[in-house]
Amino acid sequence: MNTKQEIIDSLEGQYKGDMAPPAIFTQTGTKGQMEASGYSWPDAFYEIDKLIGLALQPSKMIGFATARIPFDITAESSRLGCEFTPGNSETQPAVIGSKWRTGEILDPPEFMSPEEFITEGRTAMYIEAAGRLTKEHEDLFITSAMIDAAGLAFNLVGTEEFLMASLMDPEPCLKWIGAMAPLMNAYGKALSEVSDNVMVIASYAEEILSPDMIERFVDPFDRELFSCMKGSFTTAHSCGESDNILEMLASAGETALSVESWKDPQGVFDRVSDKVKLVGGVEPINLMMMGKPTEIVRSAKLFSDIGYPVIAPECGVPPQTPNANLEALARYREI
Repeated sequence: MNTKQEIIDSLEGQYKGDMAPPAIFTQTGTKGQMEASGYSWPDAFYEIDKLIGLALQPSKMIGFATARIPFDITAESSRLGCEFTPGNSETQPAVIGSKWRTGEILDPPEFMSPEEFITEGRTAMYIEAAGRLTKEHEDLFITSAMIDAAGLAFNLVGTEEFLMASLMDPEPCLKWIGAMAPLMNAYGKALSEVSDNVMVIASYAEEILSPDMIERFVDPFDRELFSCMKGSFTTAHSCGESDNILEMLASAGETALSVESWKDPQGVFDRVSDKVKLVGGVEPINLMMMGKPTEIVRSAKLFSDIGYPVIAPECGVPPQTPNANLEALARYREI
């Protein structure tokens, strides 16, 4: 049986079991869960009861001791007026534009206060949802997810525009991230007060930014963000390549780190396991969605044998993931 206390003990370095506990800190919504439960996208993106109902299915149907909200990462951007696709039964909402994507990055305007940012809209709904889950399901380890200040700035001004401007005149770019930081710090703090864990989708992506740019535009602001979240555990999640900035990412002040580790799980562990608790690292597409249950069990056991404290998908669970594959991860210690 999976338990919340096992996950807490693992993140605190106190777990005494032979095999690390399974968990999901990333996106959990799948078609199988939606069809069986009646809670589905897109309603679960926007209605709190359906959000909570779907978030509970990995526990109720599969046997995980975790629940994770939300199912997308557009709430912060839409709160500031970004245009986004609403999503449907198979796809998540996605930011597609904003009025600040003009091709030229000027100084940011004065945005709403941090208090206003977190007391209305979907940001407020997610804070309320996390609080309800934590209060009503004390046996579950609740993770809330958010983006960071750089990610929010990219959505507002455009990633390509930001990259071009940062090479020509970086000061306005820094001002934009600086303007986003108080909003995200307030949001992270509020989530940490009602969650067991806050996962930050951190902008440490080498496909987008060079290590020098990450050190200048991302790392200082994420360190500040993690320092604000004292009410819970924290996890930094980075999609894509992080080989050249792994130590920087592991030293931002988070409790745990989730990165693309399936290519070299031992190498990642050897480099940063003394700095941070590693969450990993079952590959989401080739294994969780397309693999066989036996392959998932084999991967989970490999990561556990190496010493990863928590065994989880290394990125969001694809919506097409079969229930049998989720069950294989949840029960890998029994098989």
